[in-house]
Amino acid sequence: MDTLIDRRKYARLSQEFPVKAKVLGTPLVVDGVTLDVSLGGAFILSLSWSAVHANDQTEIQFSLPPAFTGQRERLLLRGPGTVIRVDEDRLGIAIEFLQELRTFEVIQAENV
Repeated sequence: MDTLIDRRKYARLSQEFPVKAKVLGTPLVVDGVTLDVSLGGAFILSLSWSAVHANDQTEIQFSLPPAFTGQRERLLLRGPGTVIRVDEDRLGIAIEFLQELRTFEVIQAENV
């Protein structure tokens, strides 16, 4: 049987990272936390989930702690994405990245 998990291009990591998703062309910025993340997308839990719509174009900013990256500082990464699903049952949004997460721009490194 071919399941969604079987068809995924990238493995998902159940990891919580603070994230902001700016909906392009609007003043809306959605604050949340990742439920899971992969190189190709993320599911974000957010109190603002209902203000977002499928196909919204976003600029996503992740905050990755040193324990995850192996760096001495917290890394802030930024990259483009598209909302592919708004999930009322799980109170969040699924975002597909327009480029792999590992190619997101490092916009800041902060000492923790």
